[in-house]
Amino acid sequence: MFDRPLFAPATTDVDLTNVTGNPQVDRPVYRFSERRAVNAVNVAMAVGRPLLVTGPPGSGKSSLARGVAAELGWVYLEHVFTSRTELADLTCGADLVRRLADAQVQRLGPDWAYLRPGVLWWAFDAESAVRRGHGGGIDPGVGLSDPRQGVSGDVHHTVVLLDEIDKADPDLPNDLLEPLDQRAFTAFGDVRVTARNEVLVVITSNGERRLPPAFVRRCVHLHLAPDSTEFFVSVARAHFGVRSDALYEEVAAVFHRLRRAATRLGRRVPSTAEYVDTVRACLRLGVRPGEPAWLSIMEAALWKDPQLPEEASHDLLG
Repeated sequence: MFDRPLFAPATTDVDLTNVTGNPQVDRPVYRFSERRAVNAVNVAMAVGRPLLVTGPPGSGKSSLARGVAAELGWVYLEHVFTSRTELADLTCGADLVRRLADAQVQRLGPDWAYLRPGVLWWAFDAESAVRRGHGGGIDPGVGLSDPRQGVSGDVHHTVVLLDEIDKADPDLPNDLLEPLDQRAFTAFGDVRVTARNEVLVVITSNGERRLPPAFVRRCVHLHLAPDSTEFFVSVARAHFGVRSDALYEEVAAVFHRLRRAATRLGRRVPSTAEYVDTVRACLRLGVRPGEPAWLSIMEAALWKDPQLPEEASHDLLG
């Protein structure tokens, strides 16, 4: 589609085995099945903006970042948001425990020696992060945990996943405007960190909270909501091969019925990861549609709602 694409996967299926991060039992392979996803990555790289990926849980948002890193051969780093995440966790914090310990034994170093670089500092300028923006006099690396250790990829190119931003404090997206917009930030007043490396920031949201308009304006947006049977069959094929298309399609049919029912009843919607788990269970246990154990697997791996009436369970899962 683009005359000079910055991101053009050589194959549809990208192996994530060598990409570090949280274990992806459900998705060791990322499938670039939608041209929209490839296009959005290209646009984000071309304009130097973060890629905001929204969609329901299990739609492949986090795996997209890993897939891009694996395909490009870039370093992959990540931070998962919690309600306690602060801007300093992403840019630069302070190791106050180590500072107190050094003070107690009268070995207190300069203030910069206790800086704790966050994931954005490592991505923007890893050499500066190792030195904490200073160096000299003492070993600047003492007390540092380098997230790049054991990570494969070009150290001058990084994909950063900032996962589930809607779980963070509502003010944090606005706090991120400066470092993401300017590709720079100031750490504790005197250390200026500027991006020297090429960085693609991928931010995910489950849509649990509306993000500030100013934040969204500064992002390239991609919404993932896989809904076709063909998509789910292709995901299963990427994991398990083409040996059981009939099973893949039948589980996908149950998945779609459950999703419609969950939406109608205001219940939790099953995810793509749960679809993969269900197929895996059927294959490993040798269960096929219509067999006595089929309903049990659907209830345990896909629906997971004990309040569903028994007759409804048979209608939806059978």
